[in-house]
Amino acid sequence: MRKRNPFCKYRRFRVWQENPFQYAMNEEETHRCCNCGHEYVGNFCPQCGQKATLGEVNWSSVRENVMEIWGMGTRSMTYTLWQLLWRPGYLIRDYISGKRQVSFPPVKMLLIVAIVCMLIANLLGNSSEETQSVEGMDAVITFLDWAERNQGWGYLIIYSTMILPTWVLFHHSPRCTAHKLPQGFFIQVFLSTLALIFVTLAECFMPIYALIPLYFFITYYQLFGYGLWGTLWRTLLCSVTAAFIVLMIVILIVDMTEKQTAEHPAWLVKSITVAVLSLCCAAILAVGYAIGRWSQKRRNNK
Repeated sequence: MRKRNPFCKYRRFRVWQENPFQYAMNEEETHRCCNCGHEYVGNFCPQCGQKATLGEVNWSSVRENVMEIWGMGTRSMTYTLWQLLWRPGYLIRDYISGKRQVSFPPVKMLLIVAIVCMLIANLLGNSSEETQSVEGMDAVITFLDWAERNQGWGYLIIYSTMILPTWVLFHHSPRCTAHKLPQGFFIQVFLSTLALIFVTLAECFMPIYALIPLYFFITYYQLFGYGLWGTLWRTLLCSVTAAFIVLMIVILIVDMTEKQTAEHPAWLVKSITVAVLSLCCAAILAVGYAIGRWSQKRRNNK
């Protein structure tokens, strides 16, 4: 009995990761469109755009229309989430490069996933406790309470702090060359969806939290095409820079909302802290950008 080589399975899996979509078309089969009556060859009518496989209404039509409410019809949300788990970087690269027909709309997917996760949390009895008020932190606590009630938008706002660092540090990557800020927005939408799923699952099994940084690394590795070490240090610098940005925003919000008095001249300390954090962010991004540009020139000269 022949033994199956596990490395062959892994190679097939790697091929599927990079390109799982096959668009086969029988050029000899002719269709008559049920909508406009036009005869054509292909998967869609060139006259009105209706799909060739659509015909009489049956139970399959009922199922598709009901599932479409939750995004599980055409461009299935469940299939997109499945790909996001097994090939996150490749899926994101397909989407931002123009292959959008195979993916469920990411912002809509994030909001639907947030609703489902909130329902699961309520069923499990994991509803969050009320945040205690802290002097000078009212605005921040208000945002956290709002983000807890609107998890989709809350995660997206928090993860948006990664857009600028990712754009600068991965701007000259081998695979996704010179990606733009709008593309960075959709990168973070997909990553916010993954993080929201893992956080919800972690309520039942705590170690799942470790998958969030792991998937960040895997996504950037598949998406941008740097080596393991190049992806690792750039991802770490992105996370550190984003943390500095969040800290600066918190300091500025607290400084604007709390009452300043002569006895508590904390504004000077906060101003110095914000200035130091700004310089650290600028230095990290400048060095990372310079290294990326230098490595791109080396690749072009080879």
